[in-house]
Amino acid sequence: MARGVGAQWGRILAGSAAVALLLAPGCGGRNHRPLVVAFDESIMTLDPHLQNHAATWSVLINVYDGLVRFSPEMRLEPSLATSWEKLDATRWRLRLRRGVRFSDGSTFDAADVVASLERARTHPRSEVRHLIVGVRGVREEGADAVVMETADPLPDLLNRLAFLAIVPSEAASRAEITEPVGTGPYRFEKRLANGDILLAGWASWRGRPAIREVRLCFLADAGEAVRRLINGAADVVRRPPDDMLREIERHRHLRLVPQPRLGVQLLAVIPNAPAGAAGGALADPRVRRALILALDREGWVSRVFRGNGTVASQYVHPVVFGYDPAIQPAPFDPDQARRLLAEAGYAEGFAVKLVHVAGRTSLVDAVEEDLAKVKIRVLAEGGSYAEALARVRTGQADLFLYGWICSTGDASDFLNSSIHSRDIARGLGLENYGGFADPVTDRLLEEADRELVPERRLQLLQEAQRRTLQSLPVLPLTVRWGFVATSDRVEVRTRHDERIWLFDYRWRT
Repeated sequence: MARGVGAQWGRILAGSAAVALLLAPGCGGRNHRPLVVAFDESIMTLDPHLQNHAATWSVLINVYDGLVRFSPEMRLEPSLATSWEKLDATRWRLRLRRGVRFSDGSTFDAADVVASLERARTHPRSEVRHLIVGVRGVREEGADAVVMETADPLPDLLNRLAFLAIVPSEAASRAEITEPVGTGPYRFEKRLANGDILLAGWASWRGRPAIREVRLCFLADAGEAVRRLINGAADVVRRPPDDMLREIERHRHLRLVPQPRLGVQLLAVIPNAPAGAAGGALADPRVRRALILALDREGWVSRVFRGNGTVASQYVHPVVFGYDPAIQPAPFDPDQARRLLAEAGYAEGFAVKLVHVAGRTSLVDAVEEDLAKVKIRVLAEGGSYAEALARVRTGQADLFLYGWICSTGDASDFLNSSIHSRDIARGLGLENYGGFADPVTDRLLEEADRELVPERRLQLLQEAQRRTLQSLPVLPLTVRWGFVATSDRVEVRTRHDERIWLFDYRWRT
């Protein structure tokens, strides 16, 4: 494990989810304290319908279930629904698992499904509304089945259902769920004053998990998470920074577990927020093209990511349905970037405010240095994901550096939420930060949502991407892969969606 972290990725792609069998040094007392998992960012909420955030999902996936779920290798599997059948072009029947209880002891049935999906669709702060677009209604068919009716055929409906958590019907009427109750393998115990979360394994329908007690810590500094791991105060670090991988390898009691990633790093351009020169400049497609030409993304892979990545050609990962292998990444061409800026009237550049999630300093520095070479002056502001998102949504950002994981395995996940023009009533474009609107792209995406023939649907999604890349409302930057860092007390299994699924974790004996 200790040599060549960048060269290992070919073997990762050939496999599925990576499993680390970590050799313990024979220390006693491993069950006298909980498993400690350190995150390099805070979660947004404990309410599963009011978030669509990778770290938050990594917590809530252990407490809640959906009707279906994805395996570590991204295969669709039964969860609270044991089977499903298509009644006709627009109706599905899902049969529910019997004998399931929520962690508070209450019985799970069809009423909870109906209430949960309606909450996801109608809650004014729902962040998962785009996943239920096109669902006309859900009704109970006895206690053990539901029938879903859609306005049109929805080819990716089951994929979407994996991300719609089922809550007790009593909780569905709350403005915000602050003490989660679910059917997942872990019960929420409490949240401490410092933000840490305590989870306890319980005898859910899956059985009791091998690791009974878990403490989740949320740190603004990824380096601090690694220091805790080195000092024995943490057992797992979800996302160790690239510049600390060599340090981790130097410690015999630590391991780096290869972590596949579906995410793509992106730079959203927000011309409708800033006033003055930046707003006018960013509204010009020539300027947006100049931005991507000015960024030495291949250089970042070697300098910043230590070889653990590649340049992104488009908005989705190569394994996601909708990826187009014919699209080539924009080249690094600062001279052409300068010519485009001059042509647009910005030869002397302009200043922009770049908002990002704290802890990405090396990448932010690389963006700042590259843009400075074409006279674009970057003022970077970091914060938690929630803080960064609040700035973006309140017009306090010109550029937003973030990542997107198509966890459904389908390109519509990103395109419907971030590229389709904003349509709150239908739950489309809710994360279209720059206000991009193109009727042709909207039509392509809406056709894809109705198309049942996979080959034709793939063409529609690919065409929507190609058209969007001509305007560049969002710049695709890089595709990353990485590692989970662990102590030798535990055996962990990583997932392609990067979530921490504690049910698959084991103590080493």
